[in-house]
Amino acid sequence: MQKLKIIVSITLMILVSSCANFRHLAKEVDMLNSVYVEYRVTIQSLHEAESFVFVQLQSLDAETIDGYEVVIGNQQITVTGDTKSQYLFTFNDTNNDLQFQVGEAFSINLLPEDTSKPLLLHLSKTQDNYPQALVGAPLNNLLNVKFSPAKIGEPADLDAPQFDREIAELGMWKPITHLKQGNSGLFFIDDFDPSKIPVLFIHGMNGTARDFAPLIAKLDRQKYQVWVMNYPSGLSIELLANGLNSLIKIIDYRYDVKTFHLVAHSMGGLVTQAYLDLCRNQLGCDDIASFTSISTPFAGVESAQSGVDYAPVVMPAWRNLAPNSDFIATLFTDRLAEDLTDDSNDLSRPAHQLIFGYKVSGIINKKSSDGVISLDSQLRDKAQQQAERVYGLNEDHVSILSNDNLAEALHQFWLQTEKQHAAKHDG
Repeated sequence: MQKLKIIVSITLMILVSSCANFRHLAKEVDMLNSVYVEYRVTIQSLHEAESFVFVQLQSLDAETIDGYEVVIGNQQITVTGDTKSQYLFTFNDTNNDLQFQVGEAFSINLLPEDTSKPLLLHLSKTQDNYPQALVGAPLNNLLNVKFSPAKIGEPADLDAPQFDREIAELGMWKPITHLKQGNSGLFFIDDFDPSKIPVLFIHGMNGTARDFAPLIAKLDRQKYQVWVMNYPSGLSIELLANGLNSLIKIIDYRYDVKTFHLVAHSMGGLVTQAYLDLCRNQLGCDDIASFTSISTPFAGVESAQSGVDYAPVVMPAWRNLAPNSDFIATLFTDRLAEDLTDDSNDLSRPAHQLIFGYKVSGIINKKSSDGVISLDSQLRDKAQQQAERVYGLNEDHVSILSNDNLAEALHQFWLQTEKQHAAKHDG
């Protein structure tokens, strides 16, 4: 009976879900495990600031690729691969065009069956055994993937079907189906304008870009342009952070953006912080002026642990959200800072504005919260210590996005950080 009570308390999401959701989730998780595999990769290179592209191939003479990722720097990297891929072709993309040219340093490695040990890559310009089909070919034109590739810079408006609530729920319980249908990616709500500063909005679990509509309506569209990330929120947060890292690198290559802002709600803040940990360790965050997290559970969510312990099928995101997870423990890990003794690393650390909600909803609440996320989690010590500004609003988890003071806080923070960002780079 006690176990049943704990199960019932997992979250409102589980309360209202049916057994069918768990059956769907079980199939999708099995499919995910059969399709994706992660490799830890270390590149032996003399220059940390180089740009590298990882290309997955089933054979060296293949005319299509299984996928590709973009990273900057030679720190240890996690590459998400297709289980059918046999080779990893890595090249130093010296001109940032996402095409391999003869003369760019490269390596070809057979992917190991044992993924527990890092794969050490040695890049060289003297080899001539490169895949011929890749020479001078845009990688996006060579993709042959099981799922629809993530949309990158595709125009959309907030009324688009991929932002419907039904699609958000699909992303929780059937994340692979969400990917297959082509709902994921980084979308441009405004036509790209090189004279305007992009603001990238990242939703939370069971969220959608439409959640930000009240906030987006208050933006100065003469100065800022709106981007949104759409993703299946049932996936592992680490996997999502790796995906965001690759999406932003590709957007950077295409549009050469010098300054942009990140705004994330709820679990989206964890995706973003994990991405920032990753890109800082790769020396790749110089173009990010600021990060604003809103109602983010930086110390995890207790109900997620109950889901891990007692739910009939465990959603991958719950494993990361659990307070005692390795993901939560290593969040804010900064390997770069360990190697530097002065303030030179500040250039690559985006200014963080931590916004929390504290309006308690419901008749009985034993813990201070915004009705969904506890204050303890929103105000985790490590998060406060690295934040440039901490600001609370008397709002619940959803209403906070409509608050006029939130919009004003964003605008003021952006003005401040844009000046700081310009000064750092001018210096």
